[in-house]
Amino acid sequence: MSLWSFIQRFNRQVWVRTRWGTFTGRSLVNLVLLTVGATLTAVAVVVFLDPNDIVPGGFTALSMFANRLWGWPVGVTMLVLNVPFLLLAMAILGVQFGPKTILATLLASLLIDGLRPHLPVVRGDPLLYTLYGGLLYGVGLGLVFRGHATTGGTEIPAKLLEHWRGVRMSVSLLVMDVLTLALAAFFFGLEPALYALIVAWVSARVIDFMETGFTASITAFIITTQPDAIRDGITTQLQHSVTLLEAEGGYTGQQRTVLMAVVRRRETRSVQEIVRTADPQAFVVISPSHEVLGEGFKPLTRHATLS
Repeated sequence: MSLWSFIQRFNRQVWVRTRWGTFTGRSLVNLVLLTVGATLTAVAVVVFLDPNDIVPGGFTALSMFANRLWGWPVGVTMLVLNVPFLLLAMAILGVQFGPKTILATLLASLLIDGLRPHLPVVRGDPLLYTLYGGLLYGVGLGLVFRGHATTGGTEIPAKLLEHWRGVRMSVSLLVMDVLTLALAAFFFGLEPALYALIVAWVSARVIDFMETGFTASITAFIITTQPDAIRDGITTQLQHSVTLLEAEGGYTGQQRTVLMAVVRRRETRSVQEIVRTADPQAFVVISPSHEVLGEGFKPLTRHATLS
């Protein structure tokens, strides 16, 4: 049995059946991912961000403001802010905001206060605490997302605003992020607020990488007069299938063949070389594909699990 077959079999293994769903091996993997992820986000806040007044955004930032104003514990304040919104979202929008997200929020919040007396803090060099803080925070959130959960935060109020008032999430999240940075500049000064932007950028890049990883793929659309040569090159050299689409030029009205091929990101240069050799005049569009399911890539499976 191959490793991938073992993983698939483990993920499908049903351990507990309830009226709400089944608890499978995949449920256990998700539980481990969100536990490790919540722990890493807490470590990032305690060791790198909070000691240097760098806000990672969302309710964590509001909790840091409350800590400076009134001395409230950051973790407990996060929990107090998150739980009512999570419960409201569950009641209105459904159980997808349920057990796993509440667990991740609970772990991250309590670990921030629980780990604080036992961990060192990094101060002094902004490069260290900004980059490593953003890196660790991004890895933690990426693992939580991989476990099909979130750590709460401003996404929940944004979803509720969209549901009640029709305000797009992108707009409300942008407004909340801007207000958070403005408050950070007011409480901590302009310099920490600017460092917070770097942390946000690093975290976002890390999360994107964890979503795509080394197995990220690209989709190539190739308009050519030599479809057979390019198709043969991709299928024989790269061992990937090619789909042929018949198209008509919008300007010339000429019939052309469009080849669509999905290959791994590291094979992009090989595709370009195959096309260049067969038809230097070809028109090629290459786009990132964040997830590809099916033969030759990630298997397309379906199984219900507990949230």
